Amino acid sequence: MNLPNYLRKKRGLLQIRKDGGWDVWNPYHSKLSAYLVAGGKNWPFKKNSKILYLGSAEGNTISYLSEICKTNSITAVEISPVAMAELLVLAKKKDNIIPCLCDAHFPEKYRIQANNPEIIYQDIAQNDQVDIFIRNCEYFKPKQAFLMLKTQSIAKRDFDIFKNTEKRLSEIFEKVESVNINKWAKGHSAYFME
Repeated sequence: MNLPNYLRKKRGLLQIRKDGGWDVWNPYHSKLSAYLVAGGKNWPFKKNSKILYLGSAEGNTISYLSEICKTNSITAVEISPVAMAELLVLAKKKDNIIPCLCDAHFPEKYRIQANNPEIIYQDIAQNDQVDIFIRNCEYFKPKQAFLMLKTQSIAKRDFDIFKNTEKRLSEIFEKVESVNINKWAKGHSAYFME
């Protein structure tokens, strides 16, 4: 994949252009960065992309996405009040982040804030994370979606989880790309869907 001009790989790391210089986008702290460093081939994020981010935590990856998708909004759904407190600090600095303290099991509860997203990005560590992802995709019908799957949250062998997840996603989406990001995020695989 040809990276957009604001991203580059250098010495095995991903870098993003910020304020005239280059900043390292650490794949050990961002699974989206790990996806690209590991050879991910799809990059749907544009200046005007509208994103629903499920499992935003404190906002590390969101802070980079807010720099990329400057002219539209990122709805950041997080269930933890502790993580949300840190995300609110980031949202005060970045006016395109809409923090939403909600449970991602119930997309109808943040429907208004999400405002018909074009891209869904999910990084949730729960046993039913694939069900949550599918429910949100069926509800919002995005053009593209990312799922960062954490096997340690699911009580099965890693191989079975990856195989079953890819099969389930292939039944719903026309295109599914699976990328192993275990080197940077233990027990994780990244999926891109279209």
